[in-house]
Amino acid sequence: MLKLKWDNIALLVVDDNAFMRNLIVSTVRALGMTNVVAKSSATEAIEALKESRRNPVGAGFGTIDIILSDFVMEEVDGALFLRWIRTSKQAPDRFVPFLMVSGAADQQIVEAARDAGVSEFLAKPFSAKSMGDRILELIKNPRQYVLAPGYFGPDRRRLERPASWRLGEDYSSPERNRRVTGAEQIQVIHARSNIRTLREDVRAIYFRPANRLRDKLGPNALRGQIDFDPLVIQAAEERIHDMVGDYAVWVKNYLDTMGRSYKALERRDEDPKPHILTINQISHELRGQGGIFDYPLLTSFGKSLYQATLETRGEITDNRLKLIEAHIDALRVVFNKRVRGDGGKVGAELLKDIERAVAKYSEPPSAGAAS
Repeated sequence: MLKLKWDNIALLVVDDNAFMRNLIVSTVRALGMTNVVAKSSATEAIEALKESRRNPVGAGFGTIDIILSDFVMEEVDGALFLRWIRTSKQAPDRFVPFLMVSGAADQQIVEAARDAGVSEFLAKPFSAKSMGDRILELIKNPRQYVLAPGYFGPDRRRLERPASWRLGEDYSSPERNRRVTGAEQIQVIHARSNIRTLREDVRAIYFRPANRLRDKLGPNALRGQIDFDPLVIQAAEERIHDMVGDYAVWVKNYLDTMGRSYKALERRDEDPKPHILTINQISHELRGQGGIFDYPLLTSFGKSLYQATLETRGEITDNRLKLIEAHIDALRVVFNKRVRGDGGKVGAELLKDIERAVAKYSEPPSAGAAS
């Protein structure tokens, strides 16, 4: 294997869940990327990046080469954070590669990240290999950046073929070709270009910057295939498994917190919204974490409970309480009995129980429901 200077690449990790943030940091460090800055919110990350531009010594870091961020965060979510990176005059580097790492990997979320200017998307649960693969993609196959009406970020086209979109948020209008810009209306700016002015007649500008990440890995990066040593990947996987004990503590805390919120909903003696929101946020975390530690049923039930609690307003009916209770009970069984993998007969029965509960107790969304 080529000797590469992985510690020359500086990463910023942003996740409001402490356990997941520590897991991502541990994983990239195990891959040899030890130059890591971690922040617990996008707001904190933005302030730190502003400070790094004014005063790198005071901020504790200078240039950031890759950002890894969660999508679902309070106050400022991953999409807004990414838009700030790509569009704000205060952002130190609008071209920085941005890897979104999120348990919310539904098509709508992925498309929102894409349209905000994401470089790569990694769904939770992840492995050390999948994390390494996404980082290698940023290094080996960097995309040109596109400035066009309403968008700045990596080229969203993976293939040279016509792309279609549906007009209108309801996706009911007929498809039309999204690309209406001809080659003569595009100006290309290369890293070593002497061009200092932009043509006024262009509709889009392609920026093709130098591969800074490859350069930072040292001269060996130019001599052959860039890859992580398989032994390093194995060590990173072992690091993840070493944290299983810590994860058990987190799951217990999650379940205890959800149990308290459920009891408060059952009493009906206070505003239900914060308790529904608590259950929704915890279920989102579980859907992203369970599979990492060989608890895919935690991921499945977490995703189902997340969908069941997206509506945070309105009356807490008996049916809704029973649906939440069924999910929490199933999650407790998985945790208490350490039901790993598909769980065999126990797992199959639990899945059937949840399917029956969803079919029996789900209610149609009320008017004006939160999406």
